Amino acid sequence: MSDDKIQVFKTTLQQKIQKLITEFAEGAISREQFHAIYERYTGQMALADLAGFTNQNSAEAIISMAQDGPPTIAVKESMMAKAIGMAIYDHRTGTLLETLGAFDVPPDKLAPILNDFTLMIENHKRQEREVRKFAARKWLVFAAGRFTTVVTLFYNEPSEAQGREIARLHHDFEQANQPAFISGKVDAGKLAYPFLVFVQQKVQKKG
Repeated sequence: MSDDKIQVFKTTLQQKIQKLITEFAEGAISREQFHAIYERYTGQMALADLAGFTNQNSAEAIISMAQDGPPTIAVKESMMAKAIGMAIYDHRTGTLLETLGAFDVPPDKLAPILNDFTLMIENHKRQEREVRKFAARKWLVFAAGRFTTVVTLFYNEPSEAQGREIARLHHDFEQANQPAFISGKVDAGKLAYPFLVFVQQKVQKKG
């Protein structure tokens, strides 16, 4: 294999690395996805460097080795976060309004963070989304609105883009149901749930 071919391979690889960096910076992928794919690219780059110091036959074998393994898109897909379930809590009463999907998180794991959210809201302080690892490959995203707090359970670490999607759906949920929340007469069975689209789609993709 010529030095030119090795250099083309390395240049293409560097372009992929730059694209990966941009995707993470824009919030399109999670840290776990970034680390897994970056490690893969770094390993390929190291093999390409090694190929430059060997004879032609060995170089071809090394580059072939660097190209082996599952496609990068498969690695990314395997680590993409999927919404498993969701719980919605009413700030005014502190009670659980509704659960969607498969939300199997013990209440004692949620209580401390929910209490922090409620305290911040009572003190009129803006509470940003919070992401916490719950168990192996399971993550929780907490998002507070004007009337409710939404807790979403993900399989794999969610990206910033997925967090923003939750915030958008949460805003629509509170806007659609604002009359009920303002009146203080909230019947969970009569509320509209924009989140259903998000959770059901993710569950279907997982299956």
